[in-house]
Amino acid sequence: MRIVITGTPGTGKTKVAEELADILGIQFISIRKIVEKEKIFEVKGREKVVDIKLLEKILKKTLRNERNYVIEGHLACETKLPCDYIFVLRTHPKELKRRLSGRKYSAAKTRENLLSEMLDYCVQRTSEVYRKKPIEIDTTGKTVGATAGRIAKMIRNKKKKGDKVDYSKELLGYLRLTG
Repeated sequence: MRIVITGTPGTGKTKVAEELADILGIQFISIRKIVEKEKIFEVKGREKVVDIKLLEKILKKTLRNERNYVIEGHLACETKLPCDYIFVLRTHPKELKRRLSGRKYSAAKTRENLLSEMLDYCVQRTSEVYRKKPIEIDTTGKTVGATAGRIAKMIRNKKKKGDKVDYSKELLGYLRLTG
């Protein structure tokens, strides 16, 4: 089983993917760790900018002979990886803001990620790159175990219908406050 988990930073990707891999008894792969290990980024200001083409090449080589894995990372929506399932984790902007603040994200980085979530960036980008609609999973108010367990059950039952997530009202409110 080849599973891709992506989403905006702070939606729970890493912990959910680790738990899911444990539940299913398959390998967990972190895109962030591969980026760090292979040093396929440049530092511009306070940000790491990843070479997406090189990342995709390295990931495809890494996954070439693998048949069972859960791979996660926010950059998974930018690179087409071999998969049977692709999940985009979603979180309500209020909760996402709280999570990102807990990680000490800058105000600018928090705003960027909140806008990405409200604009469905990862869903839209995943649909474009993979040419199929991903399964959205709302992690708002859910534990890691509950989310991973739900995804495992969906996979076991071959269900490919997730949550309907729409933060357009939050986006309109955000734009009114900042515009």
